[in-house]
Amino acid sequence: MKNIKTIIVEDDRFNAMAVSKVIEKHFPEIKIAAICDSVQDAIHKINHYQPDLLLLDIHLTDGTSFDIIRQVEPLNFKIVFMSAYHEYAVKAIQHAAVDFVFKPFDFNELITAIDKAIDELNDQHYQLKINTLFNNIEHNQPQIILHGKESLKVFNVNEIVWGKAIQGGANFYMADNSYFFASKPLRRYEAMLTDHSFFRCHPHYLINLNQVKEVTPELQRIKMKTGDEVIYEHRRYNQLIDLLELSRVYA
Repeated sequence: MKNIKTIIVEDDRFNAMAVSKVIEKHFPEIKIAAICDSVQDAIHKINHYQPDLLLLDIHLTDGTSFDIIRQVEPLNFKIVFMSAYHEYAVKAIQHAAVDFVFKPFDFNELITAIDKAIDELNDQHYQLKINTLFNNIEHNQPQIILHGKESLKVFNVNEIVWGKAIQGGANFYMADNSYFFASKPLRRYEAMLTDHSFFRCHPHYLINLNQVKEVTPELQRIKMKTGDEVIYEHRRYNQLIDLLELSRVYA
């Protein structure tokens, strides 16, 4: 394998050194071309070195990592985002299926994230992921990438009516009565969708509370606006009703 040119963009020198040491110890195929601590320095070094991989702190002294990405063309590298902040940007990144690691570092998580980024150096869908990322940062209609068997597809979160866990992945049913098979387990998406009024009403089902038409307690059924009916667990009934009331108050 050819050397993988990498740039570390981190304004905390101790964190930058920690990342550098992890790379030196675990990734002999990676060559660190530069370490930068600002937006402008990063843009200059990226244009000069044309890296394969970028390890990128979200918050820098003179801006954010998104300022860097907007000003670099073409986007011929993969990114591992790093941040100590649990804020909207983190959710936007996760929805876009782009690699991410929290600070202070769990070094095993950092190694895993770098490994994954290396595996995806030839990812043909990467521009789609970046486009989805910027949509989620800049607009009020969040999007999520679902992984199919052979392709990725972007959906507006409010298009998804409900999801069903099945062998080998999950089916997601849409407002237009279409469905999409995702090759990852339903639980992979549950954490992301919960912040958008989704609720795990049953071990096999995840519903969009904004798409619920009515609940029939005697049958333990939830009727969705599409006409689909979903089973819920009796023990989750009270939480379901409370969340439905909240979703309608804040709709």
